[in-house]
Amino acid sequence: MPSSRSQKRPVIVLVEEETTERKAIAHHLQDAGFAVVEATDTDEAMTSLEQRSDVQGLVTDAHVPGNIDGFELAGLVRKRWPTIAVVMMSGHSDPSSGPVPEGSEFIAKPYLLSHLAPALDRLIGRAG
Repeated sequence: MPSSRSQKRPVIVLVEEETTERKAIAHHLQDAGFAVVEATDTDEAMTSLEQRSDVQGLVTDAHVPGNIDGFELAGLVRKRWPTIAVVMMSGHSDPSSGPVPEGSEFIAKPYLLSHLAPALDRLIGRAG
């Protein structure tokens, strides 16, 4: 039976095609107090978002496989689920590479682990 502590962990959908990176980011988020649903592409992410009502955040690489890219996924999530926090990340682009939805944040991968959890905390309203 899950503890009440685990039930209070904000659920984040993480979209990253590179397994090693995805696992490292997921582990970092779990250590920071988040529950993580991993997706390798935008199609898996959309399935998770459509099937779960407890998702509070989306972290997506800007360039991931699927029917839409990370920029499009971020925009769609902000329109369809405006209360879900959105953080975009990339090691190959910057915020000018595509439309970063209003109310979202963009983090370059070299700074990802130091900035990701605080950004999610801020966007979700969990920052103290």
